[in-house]
Amino acid sequence: MGHAIDTGVPVPVVCKHRNERMPAIGDAVAKSDLDVAVFQEIWHKGDFDILKQRISKTLPYSHYFYSGSIGSGLCVFSKWPIGQTLYHRFDPNGYAHKVQHGDWFGGKGVGLAVITVGGVTLNVYITHIHAEYNRENDEYLAHRIAQAFSLSQFVKLTSLGADLSLVCGDLNLEPVDLGYRLILTNAGLGDCWLDKMTSDTSDKAGLTCDCPGNSYCPSKSAGKRIDYILYKAGNGVEATVSKCDVTMGRVPGKAFRPTPDPKTEVTPLLEESLGILDEGLTVTRSGTRFFTIFAVLCLLLAYIITVVHIPYPLDFFVGVFRVALILATGYGVVQTLVMIRSEVHGLEAAREDVKNLLQHLKS
Repeated sequence: MGHAIDTGVPVPVVCKHRNERMPAIGDAVAKSDLDVAVFQEIWHKGDFDILKQRISKTLPYSHYFYSGSIGSGLCVFSKWPIGQTLYHRFDPNGYAHKVQHGDWFGGKGVGLAVITVGGVTLNVYITHIHAEYNRENDEYLAHRIAQAFSLSQFVKLTSLGADLSLVCGDLNLEPVDLGYRLILTNAGLGDCWLDKMTSDTSDKAGLTCDCPGNSYCPSKSAGKRIDYILYKAGNGVEATVSKCDVTMGRVPGKAFRPTPDPKTEVTPLLEESLGILDEGLTVTRSGTRFFTIFAVLCLLLAYIITVVHIPYPLDFFVGVFRVALILATGYGVVQTLVMIRSEVHGLEAAREDVKNLLQHLKS
């Protein structure tokens, strides 16, 4: 019925063969028997237009979720009319000064498309959680736990009137991770890959990222499962997963590819999440102190070179340096008062929400 697809960043060095892969993905979806297809990492609106042009004959209804400065990268295509849409942006959302990571600029969150088919209400959720850049030293662990909890709450509270809910996307979480277990348990979701009756996929682990056969990954990569289709039946509705596959092999005639336990009690997961959020708050607040000291030092140095007489011709270079110091001071102030504070508030909000749910469950 549904399909979740990751694509790539619109930068040639980062995403190779993008111009060839995007039409190939669209053609593959157009030739399939899918009813719904959801995409992540469609950062460039032009890529969405390419997909729309290729897919519209078989899946004529679509929606792109705008967010952040470069877009959420999320979109959905449907065989049936999309009645209502909503986007919930995660907060916290990463660090703006970590330009090399870029998650903050995407304004990551979860999109909801409500589709009604023959009196049956289908909620299709599409999401992309903050990336894990270093599994051994995950500086974004608290962010990702906060986003996982926010996703689970959003799905739980907005799916009450739906007959069937599908949560699709790149969670950047492996099945053993706390965030994955928190999403399934708190939102009451099942995992299509685990609950499937049959599958044509030869890889029984259902790997979706860094797979050994992926031409864009290191040859020694073991692979991992971080992309999911989760599901939840409404009251009085029974849902089964007849089949689930990991698709999208190599493009025909090309040497590259288009793309690459829920029964646990929720209380201990929430308590563990609370500890991670507290630790994350401590680390994030240290960033506020760093940029405060940085701004003060830059301002002090700018003042010193202003009052000290600098002979010609060095005065020109000193003037340029002074301007750079003033700009650096402004950068430190913005990071301290706006960017880092926003992340702190996001983590604090997540912590309070977890506390409220814990108190509710214990009472």
